[in-house]
Amino acid sequence: MMELLKNHLGEIITAIAGIGAWGFEHNKRKQELKRTELENNQSVIDLYQEALDDLKKRYDEKFSDLEVEIKSLKDNLNLWKGKYRTLKAEFDNYKKAHQ
Repeated sequence: MMELLKNHLGEIITAIAGIGAWGFEHNKRKQELKRTELENNQSVIDLYQEALDDLKKRYDEKFSDLEVEIKSLKDNLNLWKGKYRTLKAEFDNYKKAHQ
């Protein structure tokens, strides 16, 4: 048995070193995959946050545009109310004059 070990000592050491190197490399790859997964998750979170920020910006712009449009419509409504009242008063005066 000792002779077998002495004759194949180099191969046994090489096999043990190979198994150790494989285990080390395997753990290294697992850690690298975890790190890559975390980086990808962070990228997705960043993209999502950027989309939300962009959505908020667009919402605020649309809201501002709508406020301006509502103010314009109110102003136009007040203008038309004034014109209506003027025309109605003229019409009432015309009716009184021609009865």
